[in-house]
Amino acid sequence: MMRIIGLTGGIASGKSVVSQQLEQLGMRTIDADEISHEILARDEGVKQAVVDAFGTEVLTRDGLTDRKKLGKIVFQNPDHRKTLERIMHPPIGAELWKKAREGMDDVVLEAPLLIETGGHERVDLVVVVYATREHQIQRIMKRDGISKEEATERIDAQLPLARKVSYADYLINNCGSLEDTESQVFRFYHVVSKGERMS
Repeated sequence: MMRIIGLTGGIASGKSVVSQQLEQLGMRTIDADEISHEILARDEGVKQAVVDAFGTEVLTRDGLTDRKKLGKIVFQNPDHRKTLERIMHPPIGAELWKKAREGMDDVVLEAPLLIETGGHERVDLVVVVYATREHQIQRIMKRDGISKEEATERIDAQLPLARKVSYADYLINNCGSLEDTESQVFRFYHVVSKGERMS
């Protein structure tokens, strides 16, 4: 019987690293962020709604949505963030669950807002990827080339990671080395796919 595994965590906690490792082990994975990118690129109605809400300044010269500019706007203002969520969440959710049910094998849904949107109630297992706040800050600064203040704003805009951990059926600690994370992911894979017992 197919199981839907919800993979979530805080910003820059390492969700994508874990998802990629599970994919390499042979599990089917679906990335909610990739679906978001696709919708903004192809759905003219959604793109127009974003422009209507935030102005043409969120578009590039080529008329594409500038995700960095959009992100800066919404992370600095909770009301803007809620507006974007009202526009984006319905089409993202519809596509995410449609794709999840296309196959017969277990599937991993990598969804940053799995818990915030209530998606955790629709999956069979919730896996939370954990990292300390300092790890998150440093990773965001390095990845996005932004200040510590901006990185902190982005973390604070989300549900506290400690709250997400409380929903976890499985927890993967991504504070150590890549090898340590890989070991935890491999163990989880065998627990789920091979029926092994948790030690």
